[in-house]
Amino acid sequence: MDVIELAAERPKPEFNFKLGRTPGRYIFETKDLVIGYDEPLSKPLNISMERGHKIALVGANGIGKTTLLKSILGLIPSLGGSVELGENLEIGYFEQEIKGENRNTCIDEIWEEFPSFSQYEVRSALAKCGLTTKHIESLVRVLSGGEQAKVRLCKLINKSTNVLLLDEPTNHLDVDAKDELKRALQEYRGSILLICHEPEFYQDIVNEVWDCSKWTTKIL
Repeated sequence: MDVIELAAERPKPEFNFKLGRTPGRYIFETKDLVIGYDEPLSKPLNISMERGHKIALVGANGIGKTTLLKSILGLIPSLGGSVELGENLEIGYFEQEIKGENRNTCIDEIWEEFPSFSQYEVRSALAKCGLTTKHIESLVRVLSGGEQAKVRLCKLINKSTNVLLLDEPTNHLDVDAKDELKRALQEYRGSILLICHEPEFYQDIVNEVWDCSKWTTKIL
């Protein structure tokens, strides 16, 4: 008898974000904020986001959308003005690309974030995000872009948040993962600030769209 190999089924991901406590009315407010590194990337910005709002940041690459997120989070200094964060924020941040040399396995990566998890809980959490046993035991850096994104999403959905700052979370994701992420974000009762280039993804999630090309200083 010939042995028929069944194609290994790709596990379907399940994303469910944990909602934290209710934050204050404002998520953030900027006063004449100028973002950039050596050169300004924006005009002085006076923008604010209220609790419960879901906003998409759109516009061409390189005009400062990621820089704006990092400036709001205080990860990079602004070139002028200020950002005031609201009260009782529990922020979940999805970075587009993780820089630097990561020598962790996927298991280590989740364990560092959630040291109280058992090995079984770590493996289950990663499997729920659509990763196979082979992926879970691999080094993060050898995974594909989509698989690495699932590891980052795993960290995000296992902690309580009341605001999500997501920098192109759909990049590299397969269709199943993208559909599941869309469903999860539609159901999420917290606030969302989302950088995305795909209207078909964000238009059913957000209630506002900010076109960043209107305030950039970049000549496009």
